[in-house]
Amino acid sequence: MPRPVIRVPVSSLKDGDSPRAGGIDPDHVQALAESPRGFDPILVHRATRQVIDGMHRLQAAVLRGERDIAVRYLDGPADEVFIQAVRANITHGLPLTLKDRKLAAERILRMHPAWSDRAIARITDLSPKTVGAARRRSTEDIPQPNTRVGQDGRARPADPALRREIARTLLAERPGVPLREVAAFAGISVSTAHDVSRRMRGGEQPESAGVSRTDKRGTRSTVAGVRRDPDVGRNRVTALRSLASDPSLRLTEPGRALVRWLSARALDIEAGERLLAAVPPHCAVTVADLAQCYAEEWERFARELSRPQEQEDAQRAG
Repeated sequence: MPRPVIRVPVSSLKDGDSPRAGGIDPDHVQALAESPRGFDPILVHRATRQVIDGMHRLQAAVLRGERDIAVRYLDGPADEVFIQAVRANITHGLPLTLKDRKLAAERILRMHPAWSDRAIARITDLSPKTVGAARRRSTEDIPQPNTRVGQDGRARPADPALRREIARTLLAERPGVPLREVAAFAGISVSTAHDVSRRMRGGEQPESAGVSRTDKRGTRSTVAGVRRDPDVGRNRVTALRSLASDPSLRLTEPGRALVRWLSARALDIEAGERLLAAVPPHCAVTVADLAQCYAEEWERFARELSRPQEQEDAQRAG
């Protein structure tokens, strides 16, 4: 539904957080002021009165001597004004230059380092490779989180080997699944999903999953001060692959659903381990209690699954 248009005094509006490195273009303002055409409504952040899109039109209205201007208000947090300005200036008006868009991508990376390259590329109208290059160049002033939030809002581990293994598990479970679905589920590109599929068909060994960084002792660093045995990740992947290839699961819908659910939990566990560094000290006990509750539920789940086997073993022993 389009936002309503209202007219407000030009004196009540503030300069926006512009993504234009060169600021206002006076020639463009002059051309707008001399045009006989009316102006499209400008976009303004309601809470701060900052102009998100339309600074040239606002300046042209002042040059014409107009006291008010047509406005569409946008609500939302103040720290998102810059991102909205980039979005708006990409789609219409005086186009942002390539330099403007690259600078905007670097600033958004500093604001939201966990956002994926594709998500930022979509905002800035750049390629994901260009955003990725900006991320690599700016390792000193841009944090490098171990998870990335994609365009769908889902957090996924930045470890590409783990994401490939999740894709491999899904392909093993559902051989005919569309590669776009595999890519979306695992948080990889369609071309990467195609490469995983090609390697599986050719019988090639997959890239090692679960170990993205090792120290001299062969243990994997997950967060500051926390290390765990790299075999944990490998064992989890091996178990998932075994379940995905089991005909009793692969050939039934409930079985396939179970493997999908367990694969998603593996992804969640990996992401959770990497997010531990973000837990502030005053929240640590609460998060630990919650983790303990989840662990107890998993333990109960495991006991229920083990009970029939234990009964069968007892009967054989008796």
